[in-house]
Amino acid sequence: MASGIDVKVLADFYAKQPKEWGFHSQCKMTLIGDIRGKKVIDIDCRRGKGVIKLSDYVGQKGFALGVDPSPEFIEIGLSFMEEAWRKNGLIRNNMDYRVAYPEDLSVAGVRDGEFDLVFANSSINLAYDPKAAFAEFYRVLRPGGVLMYDAVVAEGDRDPQVVEQARAMANSIQSALSRETVNAYVQEAGFYAPEYYEEFEVEPNVGFKDDEVVPVVECDEQVTFTKMTARIVKPRR
Repeated sequence: MASGIDVKVLADFYAKQPKEWGFHSQCKMTLIGDIRGKKVIDIDCRRGKGVIKLSDYVGQKGFALGVDPSPEFIEIGLSFMEEAWRKNGLIRNNMDYRVAYPEDLSVAGVRDGEFDLVFANSSINLAYDPKAAFAEFYRVLRPGGVLMYDAVVAEGDRDPQVVEQARAMANSIQSALSRETVNAYVQEAGFYAPEYYEEFEVEPNVGFKDDEVVPVVECDEQVTFTKMTARIVKPRR
C-alpha cells in the first residue's frame, strides 16, 4: 500500500466508476521537451492510445507503461501492443499495460524513483484521493523527474455539494480541483511549484468526443474551468 489506502477500497471505488464519461476520456497529450530514451508512465491510460504515442516518442531506448484501474481496458491495450510497436518502427516492444490506481502504483510493480516522466490528465479530478495520487507520482519519479499534468482546474469559489455531485456523475470538468488545491497538493508532495502552459477555458458539459456533451449539475456557481498543462518537477536531492 504505497499510499496507505487499502487496495480493496481502491478497487471497489474504481469498479463503480463509469467507464466512459467526461473530458478525461479524450486522448489529450501535451508534452514539453524531447523525451527520447525516457521511461514514462501514463496514468488512467484507458484503452492505451496515449501509451502507443508515448512508445513512439520515447523510441527504442525508452519505455512506456500504461496503468488503469479497469482490467478490461488493460486487456484491450495489451491486445493492441504487438501491432503498435511494430507500426512505430521499433525492433522490439518498449511498452506495457498493467492494472493500478493513481493512489497506488505499487500494485503494478512500480518502484520508487523508477520513471523519468509521469503523465496524468483530468481523470485525477475523479480519483479516490487526489492528494494521495500526487504523492504517489512524486514517489515513482526519479530526482529531477517531471509530472506532466494535462488537466482542467477550477477558478472561483466552489460549492462542495456541487463538486461531490459532479464526481458522482463522473464529470471530470465540473468536479475539477481548484488551481490553489493543485498547487497545495503538488508542494505538499515535495515538488517544485507548477509551471503552467497552454491555458484556455472549457465548458463543464464537454464530452469525451468533440461533438458530445455530458450532463452537468445545475447550480449557481460562478466558476471558470480552465484546461491547462502544468510541468511539475521533482527536486534533485
